Amino acid sequence: TAAYRVLSFYFPASADQLTADYQASLARIPNGVGKVHGIRVGEEAARAIVRLREGDGRDANITLNVAPAPGVWRPTPPAFAPMLAPWLGFVRPLLLASPTQIPYAGPNPLTSTAYTRDFDEVKAIGAAASATRTPAQTETARFWNDSVPVQYQAAFRDLATRYRLDIVHSARLFAILNMTAADAVISCWRGKYDIPFWRPSTAIQLADTDGNPATTADPTWTPLVANPPYPEHLSGHACLTGATTNGLSYLLGPQNLDLVVSSAVTGTTRHYATARALDQETMNARVWLGIHFRKGVVEGNRLGHRVSRWALQHYFQPLDDD
Repeated sequence: TAAYRVLSFYFPASADQLTADYQASLARIPNGVGKVHGIRVGEEAARAIVRLREGDGRDANITLNVAPAPGVWRPTPPAFAPMLAPWLGFVRPLLLASPTQIPYAGPNPLTSTAYTRDFDEVKAIGAAASATRTPAQTETARFWNDSVPVQYQAAFRDLATRYRLDIVHSARLFAILNMTAADAVISCWRGKYDIPFWRPSTAIQLADTDGNPATTADPTWTPLVANPPYPEHLSGHACLTGATTNGLSYLLGPQNLDLVVSSAVTGTTRHYATARALDQETMNARVWLGIHFRKGVVEGNRLGHRVSRWALQHYFQPLDDD
């Protein structure tokens, strides 16, 4: 009932399907006082959550307006769309005090050796027609070009089912993983807004404007997949994954993730035993897709971990029975 009411409030266009699913779920529960009171508690919980998030900044009228310059993000082809959901970086977090609470490192300076190294890496291995990216790397990149929230939610459900978690432990698992991931993405989007760094495709095509004699422009360079419509730094995928692996490490241990992830893009399934394996593969995938510099994914992943660590230190701790 709580899930139904919250989803119906936020997604009114799906009301008919949500109602059908809700009624089918209730039909499996025997009538009686437990069912009546359960519905009542769910209604109260949903109302409380909706009230709690009123005026949290969702869908606020915020736009990103920046003048084109070396290192600065600009809309990319084919859509040349403006930044998607810039308001997300200003939403009141679920656990953190503010979207800017957890610090992170910005992009490398355009004339630095570190930037040149990242530039050369993505230029070689992230190109649509890369001569250095292996078939296995291409497969991995495409595997993670799916909707990562959808991928992880399915993986969490599978985990709860295989481990036979009861309703209490399942609720706690989903709360930890999704609340920390949400705050990580909010923090990440604020980083994208505050430091709107250009995508590799723009950087490579316009390298003759970056003031770095070690970078060479290629006006025809394109990434393996189309750029998403928002700045490069930080990687949202990496932020969400960092929070996820940190949360799973807290729940299961960093060497015992046992996470099974599927991809609708490749139609395949992969198993991840450790947090490090999942972190490394997902970060590599964003570079191999040609849409991120190495610094953007590393710092995004670190931010996700830091958000999760802070949240787990301040929430979700056992209470003193006394």
